[in-house]
Parts: sequence; structure tokens; C-alpha cells
Amino acid sequence: MKAISALIFIVLFFSCSNSFAQEIDCKVKMNTEQLTAEARENIADFDRKIEEYINSFRWTKDDFGSEKIKCSIDIFFQGSPATNRYVAQVFIGSQRPIYKSDKNTGVIRILDDKWEFTFYRNQSLYHNNLQYDPVTSFIDFYIYTIIGFDYDSYKSLDGTPFFQQALDIAGKAQSGGGGSSGWELKASGAYNRAKFIEEVMNPRYKLFREAFYVYHYKGLDLFYKNKTKGQENILKAMESLGSFQKKINERSIVIKTFLDTKYLELCEIFLDFKDPLIYQKLIAIDPSHQKNYEEYQLKKR
Repeated sequence: MKAISALIFIVLFFSCSNSFAQEIDCKVKMNTEQLTAEARENIADFDRKIEEYINSFRWTKDDFGSEKIKCSIDIFFQGSPATNRYVAQVFIGSQRPIYKSDKNTGVIRILDDKWEFTFYRNQSLYHNNLQYDPVTSFIDFYIYTIIGFDYDSYKSLDGTPFFQQALDIAGKAQSGGGGSSGWELKASGAYNRAKFIEEVMNPRYKLFREAFYVYHYKGLDLFYKNKTKGQENILKAMESLGSFQKKINERSIVIKTFLDTKYLELCEIFLDFKDPLIYQKLIAIDPSHQKNYEEYQLKKR
């Protein structure tokens, strides 16, 4: 009996330990309005399975305790061109807390409009880093990307191992049948997941990742202690980003994604900043959101 009791204790201990080891708190939603009744029924519990697949797995070797990385995946099904075949647009977002604040900051916001996969009712999802799978590899790619940026926001370049995982997945997709579903490497300015992670891991983009770290850790996280200094550091990060854009002289997907995520936050951050020309500086760095910066320029007056 003692041996059985000890065995039960060990099983319960490791089960409980594993339940506290997960790093991700992801909410998954889906919209199936554009699907036929049959296609909708086949995928009825897809969101639950994806959420369980993400939240029950240990993605890193670090103990996050109760401070899990919060993220969301919203799946908008566009159609079912063949039996059990699906085409979807997916919004991926993540956030992290601002130090000693009750506020969070958006870390990444991505709209991927080229997810294609086959799914069968009652199909189980398994983690397999060695083989490409149209469903799980897509999810793994974005979770590793989310983790990478979260780590980069606390320590410069600390997310590299996770970005490498995402890059490896893109490589497997390109050589394993995923080329027609958004994995092909394109040089255009439109969002492309393979190009996105290639930029992140490109040594030339080290300056972007360093600015990303300064923005969050030396900027936002410093607000509790010295807001003016935090604002100044965020401005330095943005100016560094602007200089980098001019240096590479090309349309960057990762920079566009960053600016699309942060422009409204930037508008709010600098509303009480001492520099009266701050919004003009932001327009020079991020002209695609000029209208928003001009609106806040008027409020500043």
C-alpha cells in the first residue's frame, strides 16, 4: 500500500507541477458564418482544440508562475473549397503588463489572411517539431513568435531561440508542402509570415530588435519611476527605428507590424510630452499613420 500511495503521490506531483508550468494563456475564437452547415459541423470544436493545444503545452524551460503571456487568436473562416478543406484569415495578438501599472501594452498584432489546412472531425492535435503539419505548425509558428517578442521586450535579443524555432518551422513548411498557403518567401511589402520571421532573424534587423527592447523595458516600464525619462527613451527608440528604415531603404514587414501595433499607444504616450514637434517627428518615422498623429497634435495645442 505504501508503494502504491507513493506512486500516486509522484503522479499527482508531476501532474500538478506540469499544470503550473505552462507559459501561455491564449483565448481562441472562431467565426464560421461563411461556411456551409456541413463544413461548420465538421469544425465545431476546432477553437477549443486549438486553445487546449496551446495552453496545455510547455513551450519554454522557464517558470512563469502566474504571469503567463496573454494572447488571442481569432479565426475567420472564409470558405471550404473541398471536403474537410478550409481557408481562413487569422488575427494574432499578444500583450504584456507595463511594470508597476494596471495597464498592458500590445506586443504584436498580426492579420494573416492565408491559412489553408485540412481538418477532420474528431481529429487530435499533437506537438511534433520534426514534421510540418498545416494546422499545428501554423499555431507553433505564431506561439514561438509571440514568446520571442515577449522575451525581447524584457532583455535585448533574448527571444532569439524562439524566433529560431519559428524560422525552422517556416523552412519545414517551404520544403514540406506548405508553400501555397502563405509560407512562400516573398519580397513584397504585403504581410508574409516567412518574410516576417526572416526579417526578425536577419542580422541587419538587430537594430530594430534593440529599439524594440528600449521601447518596452527602458521606456514603458520606466514610467512608474520617471515618466519623462521613459518618454525620452521611447523617442530614442523611435528615432533609431527611423534611421534604420532609411538605412535599409526597403519596405519592411516587421517594422510595419510594429508601427501598426503601436501607433495609437504612441499618440497617447506623447500627449503631455515637452517637445511641441513630437508628432511631426512621429509622422516622419511613420507616415502611414499621419492622420492619427495630426489629430493628437491638435489635442496637444
